Amino acid sequence: MRKLNTLIVVVLLNVTNVFGQCTSLFSFAAYFETVTFSNQSSVPNAHYFWNFGDGTSSYLQNPTHRFPETGDYLVTLFAEDTISNCSSYYEYWVNVTKYSTDSCQPSVIDSLFASGGAGCLKIIDNSINCNHYHALYDGGPAYNYPPTPICLGDFWNIAFRMICRVQYRDTTGTLKREAYKTSLHNYSSSHNYGDCSANFEFSVVSKNTMGQTILFKAMNKTATYYQWAIMGFGSTISSNNDTISQFYPYNEVDIWIVGLMTKGSTGCSDTIYQNILNRDSILTYAGIKEYSSYNSLNVYPNPNNGNFVIETNSMEKQSMQVYDVNGKIVLSQTINGKTNIDAGNLSEGVYNVSITGNNSVMNRKLVIVR
Repeated sequence: MRKLNTLIVVVLLNVTNVFGQCTSLFSFAAYFETVTFSNQSSVPNAHYFWNFGDGTSSYLQNPTHRFPETGDYLVTLFAEDTISNCSSYYEYWVNVTKYSTDSCQPSVIDSLFASGGAGCLKIIDNSINCNHYHALYDGGPAYNYPPTPICLGDFWNIAFRMICRVQYRDTTGTLKREAYKTSLHNYSSSHNYGDCSANFEFSVVSKNTMGQTILFKAMNKTATYYQWAIMGFGSTISSNNDTISQFYPYNEVDIWIVGLMTKGSTGCSDTIYQNILNRDSILTYAGIKEYSSYNSLNVYPNPNNGNFVIETNSMEKQSMQVYDVNGKIVLSQTINGKTNIDAGNLSEGVYNVSITGNNSVMNRKLVIVR
């Protein structure tokens, strides 16, 4: 059997929307749906936030991210100097093709247009050899609607960073293939850390077997008014704080809508809605030499021969899982503080170590060599 070793490297050379002395920039290398990002920004006292365009995110400096499936994703790196408050962003469309032996080759694009005085979104299914499966479609504020236009209603006049998706399932309801696309409507990443922005960060802060808690934080720190809208739980959940958290169960619809409206100190106002993706798998982890806000987790030596040490700054019992590149758990045990790990039965390769405590999730890349 032929071994696939395709590696695509893209280096990005231009920068958009630079303020002050901050410059955001990244390059990336893709191996099917797993993409390693190299942060090349020039930002003193840097705070980084990645929006991967699939409804997930990271605060790591140089994350490795596994996208959910084949698709076209607008990846944005936001950066802010926490002292001078200068900010910048850089974004690039990343095309991901997941390797599969299935004859179904999923592909989806979107179309935003006005019809009869209303704004509409249409998902266009360009998939090949998928007719033997049942197709379900998601788009922006709608879930599982047919591939015909839907009117966005009140959403049409505001900014939206959406996700469009087609899912193919067999006669038993088992998910076989998917395709995603980041869809933008009236949205610009230039709305970030300024006084007239309603853009917001989001991150998973805890998880268990039932679901995960996601924290939403306004980028705009100087607004005089905040109004959050978390949808999908019956009545809209609201808050007037600059941050809000919500628990998302895994057994519910996994594309959700969150909106924020702000009023700036100069009287300006802004509203932005985003789709987030809630799925029970390891998505993003740090590189071997990563330094970030997650530096309370150390894995060493790395690379290693299967015997290594995990060290955290917490003496509480925490759950450790080691995932292979396909997201399968290959080792699981409880740790606390400094723990020796014997993974001698694992083969050579790259793995992801995930540590879950009461209020945090930390991930690290693990490399085993013989």
